[in-house]
Parts: sequence; structure tokens; C-alpha cells
Amino acid sequence: MTKLSAAVNITKCQGYGGCQKAAPAAFRRRSDGKAEVLSPVEIEDEILLRGARSCPYRAITITNADDGQQVYPPARR
Repeated sequence: MTKLSAAVNITKCQGYGGCQKAAPAAFRRRSDGKAEVLSPVEIEDEILLRGARSCPYRAITITNADDGQQVYPPARR
């Protein structure tokens, strides 16, 4: 079973809150309005992906925790 990890690029994040609305168990807003990931170890992969896909700026990167491969957004080649 694959386990995913999430990271928020604070420079890209515009604080729209779509990730928090789509996946409140995975994301919340910091005091400056930017997103942050809650404990990704305890969050289901599909919930992490749902939150990441809701970000219009693609500020959330999802990677495979086992091998570090980027899952979302698709890596540019």
C-alpha cells in the first residue's frame, strides 16, 4: 500500500482555503492565512489528494513517502 506525504509551498499559496474546505482533516490555515498540513501520517491518501487538487495555484505537492516520487501535481519533464 502506498503512503503519501503532502507539503505546502508557502510562496505559491494564496490562502484561498480550498484545501481546507475539501479536506478539513488534512489542511488548516495558519495565522497568516496560508495553508498547512496537519499530521499526514494519520490522513488517508485520497483525502490528501482531494485537498491538493482543490488548490488553483498547485501550491500543495503530494509525494510517495516510500520513494519520494511526486504524485501530484504531475512533475514536468
